[in-house]
Amino acid sequence: MSRICEISGKRPMVVNSIIRRGKAKADGGVGKKTTGISKRWQTPNLRKVTVQVGEHSITFKVATTHVHKVYEIVERSKGMNLKGLDAKQVKNKLLSLL
Repeated sequence: MSRICEISGKRPMVVNSIIRRGKAKADGGVGKKTTGISKRWQTPNLRKVTVQVGEHSITFKVATTHVHKVYEIVERSKGMNLKGLDAKQVKNKLLSLL
């Protein structure tokens, strides 16, 4: 299962996890020291959003920051002629509205 937002293209990215010890200077210490750096994955917060377009039920996999965009493109598609298209073609037409 893909972890990519269908609208924004957000995808997992590699980031550094930094482990520190000591007391911060602002708190009266001598400063924080880095004791280790390791790589980890940061994944986007994806949700499945299902909308009804015509007679088709279409599911989008989107980041939570872009859920509202799904409803915006559904509103924009109200005047479009989507008769005779299968669900996959309707989804591609909707994504082309962005």
